[in-house]
Amino acid sequence: MTMITLGDNIATRIKELRQKSGMTQQELSNKADIDWSTFNRIERGKNKNIQVNTLDKIIQALEIDYPEFFTFSDSENIKNRIIAKVMLLDDTDSDKALQIFEAILDWKKD
Repeated sequence: MTMITLGDNIATRIKELRQKSGMTQQELSNKADIDWSTFNRIERGKNKNIQVNTLDKIIQALEIDYPEFFTFSDSENIKNRIIAKVMLLDDTDSDKALQIFEAILDWKKD
């Protein structure tokens, strides 16, 4: 059994969010002011000991906050998985999904 580490989850999350933003690795590494080869190793999960300041640069370049970044789509917690999946949708689809969730939650109140 292969153990998935926090470093693996971070690498996957960076790639998910980069692709969602429509940026290439080169564009995001430039925006984060990180050498492209270093960024490439981070995103491929080859650099498992990412420094906090490097991760901070990536999160800022993605224009998101820490809670959004650290909500993993493969979490065992169903609430976290759903939130992560909604965050990966574009704004229009995200708004539709949230309206559906709100309607379901309001229905449960009655």
